[in-house]
Amino acid sequence: MPHQSVESTATASNTVQNLVAVANRVAAALVGGYAFTWGVVALGMTVLVALGVDYHEAEMAMMLLAFLVFLTVFLWAFAAESMLRVWALLAGGAVVMILAASTLQASLIG
Repeated sequence: MPHQSVESTATASNTVQNLVAVANRVAAALVGGYAFTWGVVALGMTVLVALGVDYHEAEMAMMLLAFLVFLTVFLWAFAAESMLRVWALLAGGAVVMILAASTLQASLIG
């Protein structure tokens, strides 16, 4: 019966850890980046409309900005040292911006 060495077990463990780390960064970049960008667009559109900008102009401006925001946070998710910081900023920022946009929209409508 073949005997697995300590080195090969450590190598397998490192490989699994690396795959999990890469999957975490990909998830943060895609899911977190999308949520953060959605928050930026929702809040930006709401603020612009509250300031008197036409809805469709605000929408177009924020959608153009969304490409740059998503690209920036996508790349940052891979470059950042701390994944805890990446998730905190992307998920936390998304929640805060979406809640702020929702609150402002409710005050504008009601």
